[in-house]
Amino acid sequence: MNQFPSSALNKPTSAPDSFVTPLVDSKSLSEQVTEYLYKLLVSGELKAGQRVNEAELARTLRISRNPIREAIRKLEERGLLISSPRRGTFVRSFSESDIQDIFSFRMALEEFAVRQALPHLTDEDIDGLAEIVSHMEVAAKTGREMELVERDIAFHQRICELSRNTQTIRAFSNIYAEIQISISLVEHRFATLEDAAVDHWPIIEAFRSKDEKKIIEALRFHIGDSWKRIKEAYSY
Repeated sequence: MNQFPSSALNKPTSAPDSFVTPLVDSKSLSEQVTEYLYKLLVSGELKAGQRVNEAELARTLRISRNPIREAIRKLEERGLLISSPRRGTFVRSFSESDIQDIFSFRMALEEFAVRQALPHLTDEDIDGLAEIVSHMEVAAKTGREMELVERDIAFHQRICELSRNTQTIRAFSNIYAEIQISISLVEHRFATLEDAAVDHWPIIEAFRSKDEKKIIEALRFHIGDSWKRIKEAYSY
């Protein structure tokens, strides 16, 4: 969504014509603001720890504060923003140690899930994973970044669910917000969103072999590559 200027968070700018007159769009105004802020977050234009000025956004974009509040709430639910009483809303920040902890735990968790899933894994289970990747490709080709990330998370969550182990599933849920922001950041480290989507097909191919070693290697490479991309490109 390119209707909002990136400078809106820092200083007043002339609002786009689309916000002077009523919008004609299939998406609600709050959804548009959510996607706008989301793109600033994952592209790095909104820095870790930076304050999101709700009033300034409303003035600059010439819209009411209600859709902005709703957008901020949605991003808080995803763990990308944090509100502090009497201080405001800020971009969530991670230290290098935080990122390392997230990725090392994810790798161990998903490897464990694969080992537990294999004895009862069916072709239908693998087809379900492949379908998620296909949906990721569609989202990437149509520029729906938030949906791409949601599908990406669903893919890794499904791997944990296939373990049929409630503790494994709970462990994934407990770090959902951290996984959300780490995957959001990773998608922008690829040349294109489509590259980020197709990066999951080697995992599907490994699953189809039902060879534990191949699946673990594919997962390690995928998660390890993401880990490396963030360490190289993300300023802590």
